[in-house]
Amino acid sequence: MFGFMIADIPALSEEQRKRYRGCYCGVCRAIGRRCGQVCRCCLTYDMAFLTLLLNSLYEPEETAEARPCLIHPLRRRESWQSEASAYAADLNVLLARLDCLDDWEDERRPLKWAAAKALEKPAAAAAERNPRQWAAIRENLAALGEIERRREPSPDPGANAFGAMMAELFVWREDRWAPLLRALGLNLGRFIYLLDALMDRRKDRRKGLYNPLSAMMAEGATEEDLRAILLDLMAACAEAWERLPLLRDADIQRSILYAGVWKRLPVLEGTKH
Repeated sequence: MFGFMIADIPALSEEQRKRYRGCYCGVCRAIGRRCGQVCRCCLTYDMAFLTLLLNSLYEPEETAEARPCLIHPLRRRESWQSEASAYAADLNVLLARLDCLDDWEDERRPLKWAAAKALEKPAAAAAERNPRQWAAIRENLAALGEIERRREPSPDPGANAFGAMMAELFVWREDRWAPLLRALGLNLGRFIYLLDALMDRRKDRRKGLYNPLSAMMAEGATEEDLRAILLDLMAACAEAWERLPLLRDADIQRSILYAGVWKRLPVLEGTKH
């Protein structure tokens, strides 16, 4: 259910691409340092976006380095890290483990169970470092589990639960920016939940799995109706984002919110529900 928050790479300048790659690699290195090297395989671009956002808002000190890594052992990779990278690294591991458990529950894929097991101890340590965020994850994932078990026909309860979880994850510090960050995370979570359901609907129908959009589409909702809902949710995200005093890497973040999040939608064109 993750991996949607990507930049529109062709639209970025070479300097912006370098900065974006450096952020992504920095979160990867932070995951290895804080949670163990095996956890680096679960890195997603969503946490790179969160790092850019929080780094821009709070402007913590950055440290840069250029060295090879496990994935690219023959080439020096430039990266930068800050306290925001460390926070995103913790969240990445927590969400990755839960995503693996969700896939295991849905499809009984042994590799997902093994991955969840490998992430268990690092995720427990990350949860201890972030108790408020972990409580929000537990509470809302329990709600999502109940929604799935009763096969809730409306997509709203699931979208709201996932949004409530993301709202707390976007709040790094309880300060004057927390309300805007919560609004951004809330609507972004709703967006991701519905977009993921839209992309999985054919696979879920084929396998007999619950999909929160099934009843809505069976009642006549079209793909264009769903696109309109997604557009409204992303507009709400952008409204909250625009109200934050962001300068550093703002163009990269804008590329993600205004273009990158839609990159996976064209594969849906011409399909039928």
